[in-house]
Amino acid sequence: MRSRRRGAQRRQGRASDVLWVLVSCNRTTEAGRIGDAVLSARAAACFSVFPRSHSRFFWPPKSGKKAAVRGALLVLETVRGLFGAVDTIVRRHHSDTLPFIGALTIEHVAETYRAWMRGELQETPQG
Repeated sequence: MRSRRRGAQRRQGRASDVLWVLVSCNRTTEAGRIGDAVLSARAAACFSVFPRSHSRFFWPPKSGKKAAVRGALLVLETVRGLFGAVDTIVRRHHSDTLPFIGALTIEHVAETYRAWMRGELQETPQG
């Protein structure tokens, strides 16, 4: 019983290298422009843009003042080895001097989807 379980874990449970990179953007158009730049460089296999109803934060730094914006959340699907390239491209195209860029590891990705992603990505992006 134990050896069967280990075999199943090796096939399905290996550590995932799939990432969702989250980027806060000031406008949906900005999110689309950044997403297109990352996609064109083949540093992400796809992206989605989600309009935000509101976002609040302290700005400028250390002022204690609150700012409010709408904006958009950009989600880029990539792999761990390309995070640095994605980060560089996002910073190059983002209007903020201090954009939020973070990543979540996505577990349990179907092997067929992972294979499609890998086929669309370049190890050395062009952007």
